[in-house]
Amino acid sequence: MTHRFARVVAVIAATTGTACLAQAAEPAQKVAAAPAKSSPAAAVSAEELGALKAQLQALQERLAQLEAAQVEQRTAQETVNTELQESVDRGSDNLARAVGESASSGWLARWQWKGDLRVRNETIQQEFNPVDRNRNRYRLRAGAMARVNDNTRVEIQFASGEGGDARSSNQTMTDANARKALDLDLAYVEWSPTDTWKVTAGKMKYPWVRVQSYFFDNDVNPEGVAAAWQQGATGFFGSVFYAGLSERSSFADSSMIGAQAGWRAASSDGSRKLLALSYYDHGAVQGYNPFQGAGAGASGLGAYGNTTTTNAAVCRRAVYSSAGVVSPCLANDYDIVELLGEYQFNLGPQPMLVFGNVARNLKADSGVVSTTPSSNVPAGLDTAYSVGFNYGRANANLPGSWEVGYLYQRVEKDALFAQWIDSDFAAGNTDGGGSAFRVAYQLSRNWRFNVLYMMNKTNLDVPAAVTVPAGASAKGRGYDRLQVDLNWTY
Repeated sequence: MTHRFARVVAVIAATTGTACLAQAAEPAQKVAAAPAKSSPAAAVSAEELGALKAQLQALQERLAQLEAAQVEQRTAQETVNTELQESVDRGSDNLARAVGESASSGWLARWQWKGDLRVRNETIQQEFNPVDRNRNRYRLRAGAMARVNDNTRVEIQFASGEGGDARSSNQTMTDANARKALDLDLAYVEWSPTDTWKVTAGKMKYPWVRVQSYFFDNDVNPEGVAAAWQQGATGFFGSVFYAGLSERSSFADSSMIGAQAGWRAASSDGSRKLLALSYYDHGAVQGYNPFQGAGAGASGLGAYGNTTTTNAAVCRRAVYSSAGVVSPCLANDYDIVELLGEYQFNLGPQPMLVFGNVARNLKADSGVVSTTPSSNVPAGLDTAYSVGFNYGRANANLPGSWEVGYLYQRVEKDALFAQWIDSDFAAGNTDGGGSAFRVAYQLSRNWRFNVLYMMNKTNLDVPAAVTVPAGASAKGRGYDRLQVDLNWTY
């Protein structure tokens, strides 16, 4: 049988010329060359040769199909691998490009995110009120600053608040867990063409220098335009600014235009000095009601202590109701001159800062005669002053640091335009004064504990319209306010 198979292979190889068959015949011929132990094999028939050739042809076709399938599979896998590698390469390039841009001038590097969260418990005691008030509040602010180019940047910020109150971004925990508003708090662009000049437009932070008095509320962000110049980190500085107050379609717009000039100095021992003179000219406020919110304007409550009247000879048509009734309007104009200063020096291991400011309204010349003589408002209630100190400094990056402070302030009824003044001190009104004690302790990095206690009196110039016990007076009404805060900054 072996001899016959060798002969068949040799014949097929000779007839087909297939190299692989000739190679396969070599071992078969070696076997055939060995001495035969059996009788000589018979010749291979034509039928057997044809069958074997058919089988080999089928095997060759099958082998070709397998090889083609392997090549196709290998090609497909190589294609997938190539696409995957190209995708990885593109991702790596994009990431590298984004990181490179972020490190230089990419959009990610232009943004700086910031914010803070404050939780407060507050107790208010006011003389002749039947009950004290205690409430829990919080303030959330979140925003970002982006650098547009080398000399221009923009800043936006959103803040919590109630009714869009310009003087407070506190939100009381009330109304059965209702969702609370988050309002636009800052939106301005700042252009610095040189190191000494800066122009700002939009809803901005105060463009003038202030001290730690309560003449201006820290939550107010004026809307308008300002230009500022400074000689350097020390030396002379100045600014001019415009703020819109009330826009009217058919009457004059209420606004404030002002200017400030000052001087700074600093010494190597850590001491520093500041002195500045400011002028705030309020336009189209006398005879109008440029108070926040239409409801407040209609009722006169939005005047926050400034003298109002319903005298038709003073009030403009802009404050008339649809029925022709005159709504309360401001009796005085407000052109205010302010002088401020501060001095910081080292007292023992801590810095001591003393400050003060005084202001006078040059146009507080309109008195109001009431039907109740005790409620008459004299002219000339035009002076405000504040003095105080701050010892130590609570540093956000220095846990265990602390500070204490004290302030005394007195604001006559028409000394300041009340839309700017602090919303907490003396019930947030002019015609009041008193003391404020403050303590701050840095619990950990970016987490601070504050306590503020205000011992004030309201209605120092004109008695309050409240019922008082026999023998008591509604003039010089006691007002105490305690605030306990936890502050987180990020």
